[in-house]
Amino acid sequence: MEESAKRLTADEVIRLLQAKWMNSYVQDLEGIIQFEFSCQSDIDFHIVTRKGTSEIKRGRHEQAHLRISLEPADYLGVLAGHVTQLYASGRLRIEGDLGLGLSLARMLSPPSMADWYPDRQQLEEVSARGVPLERIERRDMPSQAVFLGEYAQASRPVILVDVVKTWDVHALSPGRLRAEFGSIRVVPRVGDYVAAAFTSHHTYAQMSLAEYLDLLETAPERGVLPPYLGNNAVPDELLGSIKYPPFFVPTTCGRPNMWLGPAGTITPLHRDLVDNALAQVFGRKRLILFPPEQSRFLYTWSNSKLVDGARVDPELPDLEQFPLFEQASGIQCTLEPGEMLFIPAGWFHKVCSLTPSLSISFFKLYEPPAAMTLPVAS
Repeated sequence: MEESAKRLTADEVIRLLQAKWMNSYVQDLEGIIQFEFSCQSDIDFHIVTRKGTSEIKRGRHEQAHLRISLEPADYLGVLAGHVTQLYASGRLRIEGDLGLGLSLARMLSPPSMADWYPDRQQLEEVSARGVPLERIERRDMPSQAVFLGEYAQASRPVILVDVVKTWDVHALSPGRLRAEFGSIRVVPRVGDYVAAAFTSHHTYAQMSLAEYLDLLETAPERGVLPPYLGNNAVPDELLGSIKYPPFFVPTTCGRPNMWLGPAGTITPLHRDLVDNALAQVFGRKRLILFPPEQSRFLYTWSNSKLVDGARVDPELPDLEQFPLFEQASGIQCTLEPGEMLFIPAGWFHKVCSLTPSLSISFFKLYEPPAAMTLPVAS
């Protein structure tokens, strides 16, 4: 494969990408992406994307927003969805808009996108049928049938206390991460990533995992958010220490994501329109959740197929600007080390790290939420 990749022609390079591109979801991409091949510049090309449309052209664009440099032998790996792994190993170099690069990596990850569309109204109706929750239940993982019927299909969150205990969590401790995986390349969020949440306007830095862990030991300036390695795909080197939880399998989830950061990191209020699970490896996180049917009180907005943001901050609400929030009723919980929170599709949640923390998330991207498999009550 490497030999054939080295001898790809310009036409073949573009044709292979076009075949992948046509089956991918490009709505979230906007900008000019330049591919530069370090020892075969005659096959360089760039992609111009704008509002869900794209055009692939030969040669270099001097005003590219993102430049990707690689060996021809690694190009097929990029098309196979191995962008994260190639970057982590240092074989793929990125300059420019790193947010655009992360969007490209997600788009190329197999499978490229869910082939179903979420039904927000159905998710809200299913949740509204249940008895209002006063707290999030904690329990061991039940049988698949019980989990599906009582939690997933019923749109009912639950904290599972025994799932993460089967992982090799010692391999994911800060000391082991630094000692064994410190050379991995990572892309943490910097700047006001709360204000930029759920948009393409994040600011990122590039560094090794060891350099990022060093940053975590440095107190941030007063009023400045600490850098956050949030929503990064779990590198190959760490996958062996993680086990997919029951109900979440690779064919329906793809690669899990990691959230590593100091105390004080925040993911603002939003809802994922897919079933998901948040596993706490070390550290503690506080969450506040709202059921799907309370969306009308939370001033939602969206520019994505699978995520809705909320304009109101449930912990510091501006009731003059968002008066309906007074009618909202949230549930708070603290996720302890070794616990996993199942968050049904459509449930709003805000997440705050109380201590230095590592979480792993699983998103069931490639099949509809369990709550959408039930008929809507007439």
